[in-house]
Amino acid sequence: MNGESIVILTVGAIYLLGMLYIGYKVSKQLRSLDDYILGGRNLPWYVLTLTFAATVANTATVMGQPGFAYSTGFTYVFWAALSSSTIGTILLSRFGSRLRLMNLSTVGDLADARFGKSRRLEILLSVIQVSWSIFLIGMSLFGVALIIEVITGVSWAWSIGPIAVVTILYTMTGGLKAVVLTDAVQMVIILLGVSALFYMLSIKYGFFTGFITEYVGKSGFDLQAGAEGTTLFAGFTDLFTLPPEVTVFSLIAFILATSFWIPVDLGFIQRALAAKSFRESRKGVYSFFILDWLNAWILVIIGAYGVVLLPGLVNTDEVVIRLVRETLPLFGAALVVTAVAAAAMSTISTYLNAGSGIIVKNIILKIKSDLNNQMQIRLTRMFTVIIGLTAIVFAPFISANGIVIAAVGIQIILISALTPLVLLSLYWRKMTEKAAFWGCILTVAATLFMMIQVGGPYAAFGGEGYLGIPVIIWGVALAIILYVSISLVDASRGEDQMSPDCINMFNNNKTISNNKDLIVLSVIWGTLIILGLYRHFSGNLFAFPFLSGFGGTVTNIVFSLIALLTSGFGIYIIIRVFKYVKEDFMQKKEL
Repeated sequence: MNGESIVILTVGAIYLLGMLYIGYKVSKQLRSLDDYILGGRNLPWYVLTLTFAATVANTATVMGQPGFAYSTGFTYVFWAALSSSTIGTILLSRFGSRLRLMNLSTVGDLADARFGKSRRLEILLSVIQVSWSIFLIGMSLFGVALIIEVITGVSWAWSIGPIAVVTILYTMTGGLKAVVLTDAVQMVIILLGVSALFYMLSIKYGFFTGFITEYVGKSGFDLQAGAEGTTLFAGFTDLFTLPPEVTVFSLIAFILATSFWIPVDLGFIQRALAAKSFRESRKGVYSFFILDWLNAWILVIIGAYGVVLLPGLVNTDEVVIRLVRETLPLFGAALVVTAVAAAAMSTISTYLNAGSGIIVKNIILKIKSDLNNQMQIRLTRMFTVIIGLTAIVFAPFISANGIVIAAVGIQIILISALTPLVLLSLYWRKMTEKAAFWGCILTVAATLFMMIQVGGPYAAFGGEGYLGIPVIIWGVALAIILYVSISLVDASRGEDQMSPDCINMFNNNKTISNNKDLIVLSVIWGTLIILGLYRHFSGNLFAFPFLSGFGGTVTNIVFSLIALLTSGFGIYIIIRVFKYVKEDFMQKKEL
């Protein structure tokens, strides 16, 4: 092992010890299961912002988005990021408000409040979400262990254990509050690491537009000789040009796969329910999606630099790590490696906490309801360990990509079956328990069958599917048809199955105080659509963002400001978080 590897591992070890310390300090504040899985329902918006961001910023995001841009250009990642921000902003805050009105703790609780305490539906929803959490934990563990192997030469089999143990320990000792606080630290590390890499690339190789026009021309559509042997194509940086051999349906399927899981994901729902108020929850959602969208831009640009600097990569996910090794000084490399590890650990801790909470809240307590608070916390900690160990067992299969494919499959099933179910349950009074249960079962079975038929999970959202339409679109459409049709023919009435809190939720017209977010999003989408139509009908072929002239200068300024804003905003929020922790800890100490 060389000196560089020792420095990187030392920085990582210090970071891990810091996470353990946070978990230990917060553990003294836990008094109930609600404290453990929802942080006492007292989280302010700035804590939610970073913990939302850290949850989605797993290794697949930090490494996958630049890698995907490396292969497909700007279009896919941009529209997926904008769509997930739009869908998440619209649905997550509204779903969260309605779930809070019903006084729920998990998505599984919906079976109680909405469908007459349906045990079978509650177990079904819990099993799907816990399975999703195990697969995500397994992917994240292997992803960060593989990165350490690439950078330091230490086998992933040796590093995966310590990472898992540390994450399990601080999650089980401190509960959700430890998770969100470590998430805040981890997200700031991610933002600083990604921004540092962007600035070093700009300093070493020149501002983005000047660098890329040497290969795609000033219009973005005139490939130069240097583009040979790379994945560059005419319109690579243009937001309105699809990659070769990609259809609009494929783009829509990709947007579905990367967006519609957010409103029903156990980690996101958990955090929306943990906010101290509707207002704080919405502010956290808004600021998170702004931060996430801006950070996605930086990752895409890094991927574009990698196309030229690292041509011919077989595994495009390595682009970030390879650029770090060639561009950043030793400390910067250690920061980025730690950032990627932080991304993985934030995802792992999120699903350890949420998954174990669901098992105890929606399964164990329904079998034995008289457990005291301390026993509930002990059981939740025990299942935190069990879920973590179960995920580790999958590591050998991950190395052969089996678990990655399975995780994509679980995500497609989650989107197809659960998103329409939750949406209709919260907004359609006639939805019945039979429709929810059997519709979910049939959708899961049919989607799984279609995935196998077309050649696997990746083909299910990226392939041609049936009649040129990807499977994930068929799955969502089938779910809606099943839920609606079974509800309409069912003799029971959805309204008769509701709890008083659920009836109040439907009768409450003030779950959202205003719809200003819809106005802002409409302006953004409207501007992009008008720009696209103008370019199409004007006959002028130019890439957007602009690459030359005054427009190119504006593009460079905007990209630089984005990197500055994301890191600066992250630092501002982490300062707020530390003040909140200090005040909260002192208050608990006085009690």
